[in-house]
Amino acid sequence: MSSLVENLLRKILNKSITIYVDNGLDQSVSVQIKGNRVQSLTKSVNVGSPFSVPANSQDARVLTPDTSGFFPYITVSLVCSTAPTTGSVTIYRIRPDNTEAIIVNALAIRDTKSHDNSTDPNYIFVVEW
Repeated sequence: MSSLVENLLRKILNKSITIYVDNGLDQSVSVQIKGNRVQSLTKSVNVGSPFSVPANSQDARVLTPDTSGFFPYITVSLVCSTAPTTGSVTIYRIRPDNTEAIIVNALAIRDTKSHDNSTDPNYIFVVEW
């Protein structure tokens, strides 16, 4: 591989982030990643399609500017089609340099309503890319 291609790949990978979902709920949760130009949920846009994480399991999505676009800030919205009775969900943003930020901090969902930074500001945060 040429050094030009290697340098380009390094730059792209350095801008990537991983959204790691730890679903400790006893029901599946649907996760919609959202991006914004400002640190707010207001006027945020969906980044990709929502994805479902089964009960008591983990999943992750990798975002790179070339495939998902770049937004200075990200957050999520969550919904369960069946109301959980136990557990909580925690979501992290992980950068290639191993720094993490908590996007969702042990949110115990007990309904089928949509949850985001406007409904649960003490548990769901808008964080830097």
